Amino acid sequence: MYTILVILWGAWVRISHSGDGCGDTWPLCHGVLIPVAEQGKTWVEFAHRGMSGLFGFLVLGLFFASRKIFPVGHKVRFWAKLSLIFMITEALLGAKLVLFKLVGTNDSPYRTVVMALHFLNSIMLTGSIALTDDFSRGFKWVRRKASPWTFEGLRPQRIFTGCLISFILIGITGAIAALANTLFPSESLSTGFVADLAADSHYLVRLRGLHPFFGLLFGGSIALTAWLSVQLQKPEELEFKKRSLQLALICGTGVLFGMATLLSMAPIWMKLVHLALAHSIWILLVRWLRELSMQHEN
Repeated sequence: MYTILVILWGAWVRISHSGDGCGDTWPLCHGVLIPVAEQGKTWVEFAHRGMSGLFGFLVLGLFFASRKIFPVGHKVRFWAKLSLIFMITEALLGAKLVLFKLVGTNDSPYRTVVMALHFLNSIMLTGSIALTDDFSRGFKWVRRKASPWTFEGLRPQRIFTGCLISFILIGITGAIAALANTLFPSESLSTGFVADLAADSHYLVRLRGLHPFFGLLFGGSIALTAWLSVQLQKPEELEFKKRSLQLALICGTGVLFGMATLLSMAPIWMKLVHLALAHSIWILLVRWLRELSMQHEN
């Protein structure tokens, strides 16, 4: 929950154009530990750095606790270590945005690439923490020897790969669309649509239309896959059936809320809820895919 809160505050930093609130110094703010400033954006950025610093200590504690509690070779150790690695790379990507001045009104392709990598790293971080939690529940985990579905023609590996690639495409285009809407807000839905198709529009504006298209196509596909999975699962797969139903419902909700956000011209509160939904869907998807490939024995 705290991981998602830090990510949402980072989104607020971008939405409020507060990325340069501490100047181009990092990790200090304007070269000092505690800034003295009248600008609100300084405190927005400083608060985000403080939250991120606390988050770093929490992940470090998680890493050492996993090594103390669980034996060598346990999956909790592996995913806690990945959580620590992705926490460090997340901090480095945030530092790169500040130190290279890829904040504020910067609309360079370099910022777009770093923002996409930032989102990709953030979902790797939340996924690692979610799997650390999953594998820490005291069960013995074993790899599945048979498909959980009654229809044997379904290949879990292909569904696993397809779902991962689909969500990553939705997320990366979402990061691009969020940056485009922050830098080039539209006055109305019609003018925004015309700008999306205009040859002389900024490249970010022309790319932002990919997100609703991919969200509807791939997000709907993931929701449908999870829903059909419920119907095809073997009677004894009660836990997997519950997980599949949860994923289908939240993914469907995410698609509908995304459409509502677009039609409402993306007010700030809807942007933040949309991002929170995206990470919630990702966490459930990661756990669903884990359930697809591994099961536990009491």
